[in-house]
Amino acid sequence: MAIYHPHHTAVPPAQAHAFRQGIHDQVLGVVMFIASAALWIFPMVTHDGAKDAQVNEAMVGAFLMFVVGLRLYRGSSWRSDAIIGLAGLWMIASPYVLGLQETAVDNGSRVLDIAVGCVLVTASLVSLLIVRADRRAEAAEARPRNT
Repeated sequence: MAIYHPHHTAVPPAQAHAFRQGIHDQVLGVVMFIASAALWIFPMVTHDGAKDAQVNEAMVGAFLMFVVGLRLYRGSSWRSDAIIGLAGLWMIASPYVLGLQETAVDNGSRVLDIAVGCVLVTASLVSLLIVRADRRAEAAEARPRNT
């Protein structure tokens, strides 16, 4: 059985927690915000493609900008990450769902929707993994150690 010595850790636990929180709340939040902004702004700028796809992008983008904005302002939880991940999955599926409804979906819109959806799903999964790692580190820190 290994003996725990605080001086053997590369980074003190408080700094590791602050680093994980910074990555979780700020870096991933900004990535999510940029993806949401692209989704919201792109249809307004280009006016290309089917109106159904543009309305879908604008509505989901505006909703995500609100959720991600709250996430950046208040900090996030697993709920906001799950909402963002589900919206990302919808953006990946939406060109095909809208296409099944006999609506035209422009290739540019399809590429944007799938790319933004992949970014959002990946960022939300990474964010959830960071939350999980942080909780495990806090639990390990709270356990009594053999000295």
